Amino acid sequence: MAKKTLRTLVLGCLGGVIATLFSLPLAWMLGALFMVMAVSLGGVKTGVDKRLHRVAIALLGLFIGSRIQASELVSLVQWYPSVLAMLVYMGLMLVGGYFIFTRASVGPMDAMFCAYPGSMNSALVLAERANGDVRWIAISHSLRLVTVVSGAALLASFFVDDVTLQSSPVSLSLMDGLPLLLAPVCWWLARLLRIPIPEFLGPMAAGAIIANLGMNYSLPTWVVFTAFLVLGSSVGARFSGTHWSQVVSVGRFGMVYALFALIVAALMAWLVASITQLSFVAVLLALIPGGVGEMAVIAMVMDIDPVYVVSHHVLRLLLLIFMTPLVIRIAKQAAA
Repeated sequence: MAKKTLRTLVLGCLGGVIATLFSLPLAWMLGALFMVMAVSLGGVKTGVDKRLHRVAIALLGLFIGSRIQASELVSLVQWYPSVLAMLVYMGLMLVGGYFIFTRASVGPMDAMFCAYPGSMNSALVLAERANGDVRWIAISHSLRLVTVVSGAALLASFFVDDVTLQSSPVSLSLMDGLPLLLAPVCWWLARLLRIPIPEFLGPMAAGAIIANLGMNYSLPTWVVFTAFLVLGSSVGARFSGTHWSQVVSVGRFGMVYALFALIVAALMAWLVASITQLSFVAVLLALIPGGVGEMAVIAMVMDIDPVYVVSHHVLRLLLLIFMTPLVIRIAKQAAA
């Protein structure tokens, strides 16, 4: 298994480098995913050790938790029109996406996770723990993410000359090491308390607690990219034994869903902007299901309050995580 894991990660690393050169969003996850998926479909035996996969999930939880600020969520009270619009938008995405993906001949539960309006990483982790087929979920979210982020960047290009992403620190300081030490403890406590997805929610709680205690820390770039590389490679390896025709078939519906997400977000943003003093572009960036970091940076270069945008995305992430048991129950009833 060690040789197979090393071979898979080397292929994923190559995909990450290529995706970075083409400036793809979440390059080290999507690049690794597509590269390993391609060679897996070509007959190469790939796979990632499950223990390494769980560690990557824990790092992802820590990374997401570090971005959760209680002060940002409190600010949502004064932006309740767009928050309500976001809730309606989430409902439309789940219902519309479920309708779209059930036409792609995937199961009800997989269709529901394919329709998750945002957070590709969380959707994959949650779907895997619910015994979902992460192959189709990965395809749908990859297309959604690339389409949405590219569309947002294109929109920003009409207002500014350069849209770039800020980099994270590359060194590991003592403060950065604290959450890395606390994450396994929270993982263990979450498992002891029988909290679902302990390797994800435990470290996420650790990151959120440290961030809200006023300790300014940020995981170094290489730690985050390594987690993305492992997760992307692991998902790509799931395509062993899958035919290209299946990928193309589901991919068509994934693109339809991505366009559906953009069109509905634009309509909702126009509605909110027409009845409030919030700008159309600001509401659009808060609604569209892209990456939190990408949307925040695009907001900053467009001189839009990044706290406004990020707070909406963080709230949506939390809602999606905690509504997962209900989503699974509804999907199982639909399949019965």
